[in-house]
Parts: sequence; C-alpha cells; structure tokens
Amino acid sequence: MKILPQSLSLEELAMQVAALLEESGLNQNDNRVSSLPDARTTRYYSTLGLLDRPRMEGRQARYNKRHVLQLLAIKSLQALSMPLAQIQSKLYGLTDDELEALFMSVANGLAARRASAPVVIKWREIIVEPGLRLMVQEGFDQSDKASLLKKIEAALESLD
Repeated sequence: MKILPQSLSLEELAMQVAALLEESGLNQNDNRVSSLPDARTTRYYSTLGLLDRPRMEGRQARYNKRHVLQLLAIKSLQALSMPLAQIQSKLYGLTDDELEALFMSVANGLAARRASAPVVIKWREIIVEPGLRLMVQEGFDQSDKASLLKKIEAALESLD
C-alpha cells in the first residue's frame, strides 16, 4: 500500500483514501454510509475524536500518513457494519502499523468473502402460450435474432 506525501490538503486526503479504498475493493456503497470520505465527513470524524486533528499551516489544515491510515481503518470497519462508537474504542491508541494491519486484514477478509459468495443470476420467464415458456437470463445478447429464431424452430421440431 503506497501512501503519498506527508502534507496533504483535505481534498488530497480524500482523493488518496478513495484511491486506496478502490484498490482494496472496499469502496462499495451500502446505502447506509458513504464508502468514500468527503470533507464534511472527515471533519466530523475529527470532531468525534476518530481522526487526529490536522496540523494547521496558516489557515489550511494539513493531513499526513496517519490520517490516511485512520480513515482507511474507519471505512474498513464501517464496511463490517460497525457503529462509530465501537470503531472509536477499537481504534483508540493504535499505532500506524496497527492501523495498517487492521485495514489490510478487513480488506483481505472481505475480498475472500466476496470471492466465495454465490453468484446471483436473474432470469425472466416469458409465457409464449399455455404449456410453452421461454426462460431468458438477464443481460442475454439478442442481437442475432435470425440465428435465435432458427434455434427456437429446431428446438420446437425436436419436441415432435
């Protein structure tokens, strides 16, 4: 995992975390919580104490590697449906190496779970007439209709 420069703006922080989440496969949105951190969410996490306060340069907040690791850990635990209060207690006092290990562990575990998950195939059933049904898999390519009609005719002839 490659984390870029030590001094990041809020936008650069969000972009880097988004890229790392994308790379790890943890960027799926579950409609409950955003998978990618935005500026408002990052500030909120800082207010809650989930994220260390940024260093100030003049009037601009600057973030570093630890902030990236904290956000990655937060988002990975949210992917496990863990509430923020529990995340806060789990992350309290962790070193950078421990944050990275936590993130990698969750990312690898979720990737293994997705790899072994059953594949869902959706079918449409079309009743042509009583006693004759056509089953079509969702996403079926029907661009060569002439060929399809010949195959359907051959199938019907085989029923005789």
